[in-house]
Amino acid sequence: MQRAAYLTARSVAPVRIGPAAADGCDDQAATLRRLFARRPARVLPLLVPEGGASSRAGWVAKLAQGFVGHGERTLVIDAARLHVAAALGLRARFDLAHVFAGECAAAAAVLDAGRGLTVLPSARALAEGRGAAALWAQIGRLNLSQVDLVLLVLPLNLAHEMPGDALVPVLPDAPELAGVVAGLRRALDTRDRRHGGSTAQHPSTGRFRLLFLGMAEPAATTLAQGLIRKLAMTQDSMVQSAGSARVARDLVQVVRAASGWTLATLPQRPQE
Repeated sequence: MQRAAYLTARSVAPVRIGPAAADGCDDQAATLRRLFARRPARVLPLLVPEGGASSRAGWVAKLAQGFVGHGERTLVIDAARLHVAAALGLRARFDLAHVFAGECAAAAAVLDAGRGLTVLPSARALAEGRGAAALWAQIGRLNLSQVDLVLLVLPLNLAHEMPGDALVPVLPDAPELAGVVAGLRRALDTRDRRHGGSTAQHPSTGRFRLLFLGMAEPAATTLAQGLIRKLAMTQDSMVQSAGSARVARDLVQVVRAASGWTLATLPQRPQE
């Protein structure tokens, strides 16, 4: 039986994504087991530098499909105008901002990309809010009881606001690498100022995990080590390598590794 995901906003009727389940006692028992056994939705932020949106959107789509294939019901919240929906062959008309403004129902904003995968465009919600913290609060108002993992796609300049480990997909391009280094340095400095000392004393803030697109593992590791040295950090620092995304099988390694990362969780809301 195909599992259905539900997404609701407060005071909005539940939205079913996927085909309706068949009636019967077995289905009801299975639903009850899932309800009582479910865990809070985990959130993996994806911090994307400016430029190269089309190639990165395709990679994010493949990563999301990789999580689904690993048994994770996945919701992609695209707050960076990466157009992940288009990369999946979907047409987005509404944004999360429209939902909370009452301009459309949640069903109209949430796009079904196949079994276990949904997409919610949210760039307008981010732009109209007060940064990632405000967007985070909005996401917390959603009923994600049938979602296992949220891939939260954000611009790199919001790196200092991440509550857990964040993945940074990087193209092996000199200007982009320089921009990523500068952006991460600013984020680390901001965290230091906020905490009054080393961020190592605050593990809840998470780490930046660099993922080099189009590179094999050894070359990516070497490049990551060079970046870490340039940031004047150590291997135990807030900046680490997450490997390669050269081909689809490399994404499987990322999916498996994410199970051991420090990921933030969102509170569960009971289904209405």
